[in-house]
Amino acid sequence: MAENQEDRSREDLTEEASPHRIEEYRDKGSVAQSREVAGLAVLIAACVTAYTMSPHFGEQLGDFMKEVFRTDLSSRVDLGAPNIVRSYLMKAVGLMISVGFPICGAGFVLGVLASFVQTGPIFSIDPIMPDFGKINPISGFQRLFSMKQVVEGLRLIGKMSIVLVVSYMLIKAEVISSPSYLSGDLGNLAASYGRIAKSIFYVMILVLGVFAGIDLVLQRLEFSKNVRMTKQEAKQESKEREGDPQVRARIRSIQREMSRRRMMQAVKKADVIVTNPTHIAIAIVYEKNSMAAPRVVAKGADLIAQKIKQIAAAAGVPLVENVPLARTLYKSVKVGQYVPRNLYHAVAEVLAYVYKLRNGMM
Repeated sequence: MAENQEDRSREDLTEEASPHRIEEYRDKGSVAQSREVAGLAVLIAACVTAYTMSPHFGEQLGDFMKEVFRTDLSSRVDLGAPNIVRSYLMKAVGLMISVGFPICGAGFVLGVLASFVQTGPIFSIDPIMPDFGKINPISGFQRLFSMKQVVEGLRLIGKMSIVLVVSYMLIKAEVISSPSYLSGDLGNLAASYGRIAKSIFYVMILVLGVFAGIDLVLQRLEFSKNVRMTKQEAKQESKEREGDPQVRARIRSIQREMSRRRMMQAVKKADVIVTNPTHIAIAIVYEKNSMAAPRVVAKGADLIAQKIKQIAAAAGVPLVENVPLARTLYKSVKVGQYVPRNLYHAVAEVLAYVYKLRNGMM
């Protein structure tokens, strides 16, 4: 039922998944990965390990077979000594373990590495948690005969068919059509079958590699489709992560108001207000002992400029009209920044004029 609901809503999944949504899926253990790539890595590792260690394995197997054939097991058993059979069974089990452990270990390591390369580091217990929804026999029956399972089955049949057909053709070409194998000694026969096995291995790697590459692309496309969002989900996520637009607008309005109030308070401590004279007002402060350059502590245009001039007049801060300087400072200097070097001379002249006024020299 959940799958049907997903199929019905897939038409509405028009929005690309956000990084946050992909991370949520990742936290749940849902990532884009191809099992066929990992399976191919396991096969390559196992076969390469077996081929590399085959001389050693062959030597061990040969020694064991020689020991077995040299022993008269029937007479030993008749004499009431079944322990010799048990010892040979234990040796056989040990031989299988010594042969199988390196092969399985190499396959496991390379399989894990292939999965890690596809997904990166990920830890989640959600995939192993019991899902009682999957116990529903009706849903399970529907999944069993879903189009996805049909495609998977056809792909598996096609893959195995190609491998079997090519393997049969190789064996037929090498063995059935070459009677000389029958008259050869055991060493040549083993070498010939080894070459056939190597050729079959190359064919399997080629076929499975092609299918693994296709499966990797399909899995990533499928994952990309599954994590897409509806317009409503995208809006809801934006609200949850960034807040409601009205609330954000209200917060920004409050922040601007608080910044404006702090700016107006700084006007009272300014040394001079450079004006346009009517449309722009720039408040400048300069402390010779603690500041490297004059600093703009407030600026504004139109109504804000009028407010700055009113506060300055009430606080006794002198207003100096300098149209070019006022326009340049308004456009190029933000509140809190120091006056740029190219305006030092013009600002210095204004400050000198103000200092003369304060000292009563004008």
